[in-house]
Amino acid sequence: MTERKQRFLRRILTYYTLRRREAKWILDYWLRHDAKLDHVHFVENAMFAPKAIIMTTYGFDGEPFLFKKGDVKTKDPEKAYHDLRLTSEDVYIEINFQGMMTDDEYVSLLEENPFVPELAVEPKLVDEATHFIAATVNRQEEERLVRLIDEALDARDEHRFQSLSRKLRLIREQM
Repeated sequence: MTERKQRFLRRILTYYTLRRREAKWILDYWLRHDAKLDHVHFVENAMFAPKAIIMTTYGFDGEPFLFKKGDVKTKDPEKAYHDLRLTSEDVYIEINFQGMMTDDEYVSLLEENPFVPELAVEPKLVDEATHFIAATVNRQEEERLVRLIDEALDARDEHRFQSLSRKLRLIREQM
């Protein structure tokens, strides 16, 4: 895995320009220290992690550089660089560059971020949403059946008219 991370970081340094040139120091440092690179995890939504870095290249909107450790955040790559050199904690990194989600190498390095909170939905909202969806589907089905009944009347197809009318009554009873 370390070799894949190194190959990816070399490619970033070769083909992209980081919006904060000092951020390059961090990537260079990781390339020279395999043991430190073992603690690097590429993730989405890195800021949910206890220790995180976001780096952005030119051609991509977003914060040029952001380092977070606990509740402290800084935009200064030098402070991040010194912290990374002095500690061996896991760091969760998000590198934003043009085409990142279609880049096979980057996507293969992405790990699930264990710190992203799960969305909790209240049961009442689930019930409301389910009811809304069912009502919408019934309304669309009613409109479709009315159209088909009109076509059956135009075609003077009594059997089809009767069948569709029964279905329409059932739908309206459900509403």
